[in-house]
Amino acid sequence: MMITSNTYQLPLTFEQILILVQQLPKEEQIKLKQEIDKGLNAQEENLLMVFDRIGKNAQEKGLTEEILQQLLADES
Repeated sequence: MMITSNTYQLPLTFEQILILVQQLPKEEQIKLKQEIDKGLNAQEENLLMVFDRIGKNAQEKGLTEEILQQLLADES
């Protein structure tokens, strides 16, 4: 079964969604959790990619570990 990605505008609160999910059979709850985990992991990877890009750009502009430590020490 392929899960499609659609956006639905529903006037539901988190608590209402939770109640609906709790009414699903256990197998469906597990599938839902796996899909949510996939989405979270994808977002996490994207965030790490952004941090990597920022770090590489900073290094290309001359930021070194020593300069970084000085900058961080200045902030405290």
